[in-house]
Amino acid sequence: MKNDMNTINEIIKVIGESQLTEISIEEKDFKLLIKKPKLVLEGSIEEVEEIEEAAAEVAVTEQVKEIISESVGRFYYINKDEKPMMTVGMAVKKGQKVGYVEAIGIKTDIKSEFDGEIKEILVKNGEVAEYGKVLVKIGE
Repeated sequence: MKNDMNTINEIIKVIGESQLTEISIEEKDFKLLIKKPKLVLEGSIEEVEEIEEAAAEVAVTEQVKEIISESVGRFYYINKDEKPMMTVGMAVKKGQKVGYVEAIGIKTDIKSEFDGEIKEILVKNGEVAEYGKVLVKIGE
């Protein structure tokens, strides 16, 4: 890289638009270090602590775990007698059956690997589930 102001301006633009906080480039006769300034909040320490506590609460509430299909077939969470094995908002325990995947007449039970609450069912009843596809999201 040659010492070119247009290139340096482009690098500064990329850093400003991205989540990068710094970049360092070193060549034989050229060295460049650009750091993004830290955000300084104005206000009292109490306001900053409240913001930090709110951010911590959001981080805790966003701990969502996923139940993933380990086989290919149609995913069912409603029994043939129309009773759902799970619903959004329902509490589940580790090892509890929440549905099954059926392929060529063989049913593979889908069990929760953790305790929690059903936050979202991502595959509709009777829809094809591929291997590795997220079926259900569970939160604490």
